[in-house]
Amino acid sequence: MRQTKRFFFLFLFISVFYTISCRKDKLKESPVISRNFESGSIGQTERTSDTSWNLYLADDNDNPALPASWRSWWYVRADHLTVGQTLSFTLKNSGWTYYYLPVYSYDQTNWLRFEETEVKQNDKLEIVITKAFARPTVYMARFYPYGFTDLQRWLNRVKSHPHFQLLKPGYTQQNYPIYLIKLTDESINVSGKKRVLIHARTHPAETPPSFAIEGLVDFLTNGSAEAADCLARFEFYIFPMQNVDGVIAGNYRSTPQSENLEVLWKRHPELPFLLDPDVPAEVKTIHQYALDLMQDGGPGLSVALNLHASNSMPDTRTFFFPHFGPLSAAYTTAEAALWDKQIRFIAAFTTHAGQALVEPPPAEGGRGFVQNAFPESWWWINYNEHVMAMTLEMTYGRAGYAPLWVAPPDMRLTGKALARAIRDYFDSSLHYNMVNTAAKTNLPITEEESKQ
Repeated sequence: MRQTKRFFFLFLFISVFYTISCRKDKLKESPVISRNFESGSIGQTERTSDTSWNLYLADDNDNPALPASWRSWWYVRADHLTVGQTLSFTLKNSGWTYYYLPVYSYDQTNWLRFEETEVKQNDKLEIVITKAFARPTVYMARFYPYGFTDLQRWLNRVKSHPHFQLLKPGYTQQNYPIYLIKLTDESINVSGKKRVLIHARTHPAETPPSFAIEGLVDFLTNGSAEAADCLARFEFYIFPMQNVDGVIAGNYRSTPQSENLEVLWKRHPELPFLLDPDVPAEVKTIHQYALDLMQDGGPGLSVALNLHASNSMPDTRTFFFPHFGPLSAAYTTAEAALWDKQIRFIAAFTTHAGQALVEPPPAEGGRGFVQNAFPESWWWINYNEHVMAMTLEMTYGRAGYAPLWVAPPDMRLTGKALARAIRDYFDSSLHYNMVNTAAKTNLPITEEESKQ
């Protein structure tokens, strides 16, 4: 009898242990969708079957008061997937309704575009991904991610160049460094050089400019005679990532305080050279450095470029936002002078990037930006046509590369073209003609709306 009881309890123990183990194994192997990593972003996730999910995009900082058009970026990690099993993910409530191809990676280093056969747009204009993955963990994103860690890793690779200086002129609101790259041949006196200021990643998820900056810097540090000539003639000052906090938080357009830094160059009411003392640290840092360069007794800045990326239709190419227009359109002499400089720069860039990859400029840019608090507004109010300040907008889709979709090597080539355009802009012996000057097409919004 005792032996029977002993066997009974042993059987019961084994059964309970087996049941608990199976439940643990089942729980452990259940697929999990998460955003708890740098630049990760998603809202609610809803499993609709064993092999399908609804993924709801998140507002920046989960703030529903922000514009719906800002609800665009997403970046997730999926764990415990069954290798080889076809899975489906539907991206819901996006603020942008154009078709696009997301990207995926198994290691956050090597990224691939999904195939067009794997991505469809349903009758609700939602993106639906259907794919069988080769590994149990995969990262998926709206576009090629480029985080603060990626920036630091790249800076560590290039900072040993003899003409490369890495500075930290300021810190973000969450106390991360705002890096500044200075590139020039210090053995040549600054008095004969031109100074160029570039800043990027004001809007966190606009990653294309980061790849372009890599391309620009790689070109200037490649040891060629062409690069040496540029470093002898120019001082390049590059802020590669203004909104570090927003990048880390996984935001599309704002800081963790839901601030759009692009429209916060708020001028002091009595001293237009200065900004309102309450503007965010990320704006103060760039503004103060620019002001110092204009007042340190050196040659002053001649070019100030503001790099962005536009959530446009898939075939929209890289484009610019020039200001004002020609004298023939009743603009003042100073306004027309700035317009002419910008058109000349766009023409030089188009020559090096390729006309098939650049949208033609508009017939005129207008005066609307002057009353706003954009960086270019500050430059115009204080320096008029003497500083050629302009925004460049890269794009995420086919971007002129159809039927291919733009990838990091293409964006780095944009940076190389940008470096050559800066050089040629100052060469009076070169005369580029801007052909097909006409209003841009397929651009979703105006400049003012784009930067709100």
